[in-house]
Amino acid sequence: MSNPAAERSHFNASRCEACFIRHRGICQALSMEQLERLSSIARRRVIPANHYIFRDGDEAISFAAVNTGVVKLIKTTSEGERHVIGLVYAPEFLGHTFAETHKFSAAAATDVDICTFPRQAFNRLLLEYPDMQRWLFEFTVQELDVTREWTLMLGRKSSFERVASLLLIIARRTRNAGAQPVHENCAEFELPLTRSELADYLGLTLETVSRKVSQLKQQGLIELRSTRDVVVPNIERLAEAASMDEHRESAKAAKVAAFPA
Repeated sequence: MSNPAAERSHFNASRCEACFIRHRGICQALSMEQLERLSSIARRRVIPANHYIFRDGDEAISFAAVNTGVVKLIKTTSEGERHVIGLVYAPEFLGHTFAETHKFSAAAATDVDICTFPRQAFNRLLLEYPDMQRWLFEFTVQELDVTREWTLMLGRKSSFERVASLLLIIARRTRNAGAQPVHENCAEFELPLTRSELADYLGLTLETVSRKVSQLKQQGLIELRSTRDVVVPNIERLAEAASMDEHRESAKAAKVAAFPA
């Protein structure tokens, strides 16, 4: 007589081994035996676009690994204003393991495929597997680094450079998440945010974002197949447009070095 629980565990492990993020994200830190343990507590969920995964203040009863799609993180002020504060792509992790409640809301920006893990069972695995702890620590440090860089960008860059920088980040993260560009220096993606959300995320007005997107299109740095479908013909050119401040500072420093006062 077959053992349904054993069959279910074997199926999940096989599915995990074939999953796109098996050798990326938190799963890359696991041996096959450890992956079976993780898959035994995992629940696969498909979340339609614009549906919430959890809300600010909800009890943090589970965590999630993003397999495909984009999740937007939202913070609501005491006045009821919603602000997008981040984006999560595959194979990134969603949730904070030591928080009793969620400090922000998470909603599907596109259709999203995730694996959720019950908090208590997941934390027990963390205690058993140091490699999982190390990966989670490194991921948290990377999140902090990205936040610091984003804060610096908002403070120093022009509106044109901000829009170019965000599109560059989305292009690179889309490629890292497994979307295949036409060739290695090109990317194509669906914008995970509306124009008004882009404006809010960048600290700009909707009109300014629309103008800067039009300028990027006129300069051949992006192509728009629809209001949300974006093609970046040359990622290096977009990177140059997004980094004008750095290029100016480098040129200024070189000039000072060549012609000291």
